[in-house]
Amino acid sequence: MSNPLSRRKFLAATGAVAAFAAVPPRRAFATPSSSTFLVGDLPPATDKPSGRIVDMHVHFDEKNPNFIADLLKIGERLNLTACVLTPYLNRKVVADAAKQYPARIVPIGSVDLDAVDVVRQVEELHTLGYRGLGELEFVKKPFTDASYMPVYELANRYGWAVLFHTGIVLRQNFDEPEDVASYRMRAFHVEEIARRFPKIIALGAHCGNPEYEWAGEVARWNPNVFFDLSGSSLDKMHDHLVDFRKVFWWSGTRWGKKQPENDPNAFAKLVFGSDDGLEGIERVLVQYRALFEACDVPARTQKLILGGTLAKIFGLPE
Repeated sequence: MSNPLSRRKFLAATGAVAAFAAVPPRRAFATPSSSTFLVGDLPPATDKPSGRIVDMHVHFDEKNPNFIADLLKIGERLNLTACVLTPYLNRKVVADAAKQYPARIVPIGSVDLDAVDVVRQVEELHTLGYRGLGELEFVKKPFTDASYMPVYELANRYGWAVLFHTGIVLRQNFDEPEDVASYRMRAFHVEEIARRFPKIIALGAHCGNPEYEWAGEVARWNPNVFFDLSGSSLDKMHDHLVDFRKVFWWSGTRWGKKQPENDPNAFAKLVFGSDDGLEGIERVLVQYRALFEACDVPARTQKLILGGTLAKIFGLPE
């Protein structure tokens, strides 16, 4: 995309993220070389959780020249692997870092589906060792438009994970017209893509907010579909987290289809995604754990959500 403003950057710009963490001033943007990210011996992670956490939704921060080093420190402390959603312009920086630190970084390419050379970009990302695409958003047409099919065909051939923005999308310009509409990114569009391209792991960011029920039903019937709960949902639903039982309702019934690791709990169709900057990952972890408590999510299912499912998809050690 032509330098789109991510939800995380928009919130940071408007001060919403500051309520949760004080972020040190960033130096002016400069594109560093991959050698910038050699961090040497990292301190031992004495407070690691027992299982690996895999975050599907970490945007590469172009404005932070120390992004990779900062990510590695957090990853070591939390035993976290980040799927780094990488703008095409930064593709080589993250590809190099992922080769150096494969247990901490999974490279995911962010492309503009409406770019005239998007197919060539996707082919190059594959050559560089990328493992998927995302977050696909701000599209000019619905996700299922025929013009996007060549991209999905490549992703299907590569067996990639593809992260789609689903649901309400931020408004970037308040005083200028823009060709953006949330209905083009509704969760039910992911269903058609998942059915037509069964080798794609289709991941929906934000669980279709506010159309959670559509997201849940699409995930229930399609074994290659999962959603994260990043974004505003766990904030606005803080006092009503138990309502997510109505979305993921089929636990232990005959209606769940091919659950991960044959887990009978419907919440196993969630994966962890933060989308809140490096400083916000732990805050979102706390929110996910509050959801687990409110909805009585079993420990085995929690492990799948927080990393087990994505670790298997990407071939990571657990």
